[in-house]
Amino acid sequence: MLNMKRKFLISTFIVGFAAFSACSSELSSYENKIKKEAESFNQDLSSIEIKKRALRLTKWSSLDYFEKDIQKFLDQDKANPPPRNAILFIGSSSIVFWKTLETDMHPFRVINRGFGGSHIAHVNNYLEEIVLPYNPRGIVFYCGGNDIFGLKTPEEVLQDFLHFYKTIKANLPEVKVFVIGIKPSAAREYQKVKHIQWNDSVAKLSDKNENLFFIDVRPTMLLENGKPNPDLFVEDGLHMNSKGYAIWTKLLKPYLESNFKPDKTNL
Repeated sequence: MLNMKRKFLISTFIVGFAAFSACSSELSSYENKIKKEAESFNQDLSSIEIKKRALRLTKWSSLDYFEKDIQKFLDQDKANPPPRNAILFIGSSSIVFWKTLETDMHPFRVINRGFGGSHIAHVNNYLEEIVLPYNPRGIVFYCGGNDIFGLKTPEEVLQDFLHFYKTIKANLPEVKVFVIGIKPSAAREYQKVKHIQWNDSVAKLSDKNENLFFIDVRPTMLLENGKPNPDLFVEDGLHMNSKGYAIWTKLLKPYLESNFKPDKTNL
């Protein structure tokens, strides 16, 4: 009995130590990324500021960070099963706050499964819960900006998207995926080069894949001087108002109309 207790304690210690080491390594990695980004913008951050942000990013990047949001979707699905063969909108807060989505996309039936603050890795973590079971005929995808804000490189974000797209192709081979490019915003204008790089990589990918479409919203959301149009955003300079969503609707809906017949029951 004593030996069994010792083995259990040793095993518990090893598991705990491994988890602690992994967390420490991730925290250290974020600290280095934060320092590097600060230096590139000539920012002077204290060690405490760097540590605090690294802790926030470490917590945010956890794959189960949005577990409560997903559970709400699952509870909602049980109480009111979503329509089959609809068009699924999934991604981050710009999908969440699209309150006029059903009206804007009429007569197409839609399902909104955006959860604010999400990274593509978070979406990937819940594909079996809030994507595949709906068997949608189309998926509108908006995500990636939070990933870059969370200090992932455009290349890393692309790899996460490739995982998403390959999983969709393997499980729902007939489904068409429409990717809305990362929008310009005053709040994250300093990362525009990375946004454009990611947008370009997905655009090129769409040229090679028949059922993948890229909608570049960036040009239409800029002023003549190349800056984000503030009239399209709420006070935080990041999230859109009704004018912003009107632009998205105008750019996206023709893609849906040219690829799908409207559901007659929703006319």
